[in-house]
Amino acid sequence: MDCETIKGLCLEYTNLVESDIELLEAMALQIPYTAEMTGTDIFIDAQLKDGLDAVVVAWACPKNRSLYGHSVVGELAYATSEPAVYRTFKTGGTSRNVRGVSQEGVPIAQTVVAIRNANDNVIGTLIMERDISEELRQEEHMEFLTQTAERLSSTLMYLSTTGSQFENWVGNGIFVLNNYNKITYVNKKAAQIYLDLYGSEAAGHDFPFSIFNCSSLDELLNSLRNPVEFCILNKNYYFQVDPLVTCGELSGCVVSFRDITDLRKKEQELNAQSTVIREIHHRVKNNLQNVAALLRLQMRRSDLEAVKAEFMASINRIISIAMVHDVFTYQTRDSIDLRELSQRILNGLIDSSVLPEHSIETRVEGQHLLLPSLQAVPLALVINELLTNSFKHGIQFLENGLITIEILEAKGQIQLSVSDNGLEPLAPFDTEQQRRLGLQIVDSLVGEQLGGKFRMERIEGMTCVTVCFPKHNLEEQV
Repeated sequence: MDCETIKGLCLEYTNLVESDIELLEAMALQIPYTAEMTGTDIFIDAQLKDGLDAVVVAWACPKNRSLYGHSVVGELAYATSEPAVYRTFKTGGTSRNVRGVSQEGVPIAQTVVAIRNANDNVIGTLIMERDISEELRQEEHMEFLTQTAERLSSTLMYLSTTGSQFENWVGNGIFVLNNYNKITYVNKKAAQIYLDLYGSEAAGHDFPFSIFNCSSLDELLNSLRNPVEFCILNKNYYFQVDPLVTCGELSGCVVSFRDITDLRKKEQELNAQSTVIREIHHRVKNNLQNVAALLRLQMRRSDLEAVKAEFMASINRIISIAMVHDVFTYQTRDSIDLRELSQRILNGLIDSSVLPEHSIETRVEGQHLLLPSLQAVPLALVINELLTNSFKHGIQFLENGLITIEILEAKGQIQLSVSDNGLEPLAPFDTEQQRRLGLQIVDSLVGEQLGGKFRMERIEGMTCVTVCFPKHNLEEQV
C-alpha cells in the first residue's frame, strides 16, 4: 500500500486531520492479508467534504482473483450507488451482506464496518465485497424447482378435478386424493383394482385407508413415504404416496402402486432351485465322505506305511472337495469365502496329520474373497496339496513349526501363498526332485482349471509357494 497516495487523497478530498490519516494508513497495511484470507476484495473509503459521498483510498484483492479489472483507488463512491457505505458513515453501524452490483457489472454482497479514531468518530469505512453470482444461480435454480413442483401439483389437481385423462404414470396404478380424502382421479389400473375390491367405481369415493392400517391422509403420507409391499387379492404390490402441494399447502396426494406378483413368483422359483442345488451339494458331500470312508477301510488292510501314506493323501484330497460342497449345503449363494475355506482345510489336516508331540503354529491372513464353485473346488485341492506338502516335507521334523496362508487380491488377480519354516529344500527347487505328485497336481489344476501359475521360492527362512490366478466374475458363472 502506498501511504503517500492515501495521504494525498485524504488531503485533497476529505477533512481528516493528520492523526486520522495515519490511522487509515496503518489500517491499509493490513487489508492485503484480510483479502487473501477471505478471498474477497477489501476497500477503505473516506468521506468527502460534502458529507455524502466517499473516495476509495485503499484497495486489496486476493492474488489473481478480483471483481475489478483495474485499480479503483482514487475513484468516488457515490451515496446513491453505495447506500451501505453512506449508511455506515451516517450511523456508525455495521451493514452486512447488502446486495448490489460492482462497477464491472458483477453481483456482489457488501459488508461495511466503520473505522473510528481515538475520539470514537467515524473517519472511514472498511468494505468487503464478495462475488455472489453462484449463490444467485443456485437461488434461481431452487426457485425454478419450487415453481415447477407447485405447477406439477396444480396440474395433477386440475386433471383430477376436471376428469381429464392422463397416461399411466410410468406403468403404475394411480390414485389422486384431495385433502378431504376423496378419490378425485384414477387411471385404468387403479380403477380395476378398486372395482375388484369393492365392486364400484373409485372416483368420488373415500380412499380405503384401512388396507394400509391408516386412518388419515397424514398417516398415509408417513407410512408410505417409501415403497411398502402389500398383498391384495392374492397379488403383491408396492405402494408409495407422494404429497401434492399447492401454494405451499398440502392439497392432497398421489398414491401409486406397482404389481410385483411376477417378481415374487420368480423369487419363489429361484428359492426352490436354490433348495434343490443345496440338496445336490449335500448328497455330493455325503457320497465323497462315503468314498473317503471306504478308502480308510482299505487303508487299514495294509501294513505298509508307504501305502497308508498314499491312501491318506487321497482321502485328504477327497475330504477337501467335500468341504466345499459342505459349505454350499448351508448357504443360498453359490460362492465361498476363500479365507474360511483355507482355515477349514488347514484345521482338517492338522487333526489328521499332526502328531500330539509336535507344536505347530498356523495363521490364515489376508482378505475375505468370495469365489464361485467353479474355482472353489480346484482351489480346495490346491490348498490341500500345498498344506500337505508343508506338513510332510517342511515341518515334519521340527518341534516348533509355522505354517501361514496369506490371501491377497489386486487388479483382478488373486494371490494365495502357503509358507512354512521347514528346512531349506534342495536349491534351486530342482523340478525332478521337488515336483512330487502333489506339486504336479497343483501345476495341473492351477494352469488348466484356474488359468494361473505358481512358483516356489525361499524367502527369509521360509519356503513359500505362491499361486496366482484371475478372479472369476460371479455374474458370469452359469
